[in-house]
Amino acid sequence: MNEERDRKRLQKFGQNLRTIREKLGLSQDQVVANCDLTKGNLSNIENGNKDFTFTTLLEIAKGLGIPPKELLDF
Repeated sequence: MNEERDRKRLQKFGQNLRTIREKLGLSQDQVVANCDLTKGNLSNIENGNKDFTFTTLLEIAKGLGIPPKELLDF
């Protein structure tokens, strides 16, 4: 496993997630109110500090009200 590569990918994903959330005009509180995720977890993912599972990806998409594939377009 390449830790540097993985860290960069998590950071890029997190930046994309934050950009999408902000474009939708949603706060982190609003996103987590619509899915099974804590604000702390969402914040850590946006900051690229936390790896996550596929099911978490689905929950984030649900909270944003978008198809999951949009989160992977970065």
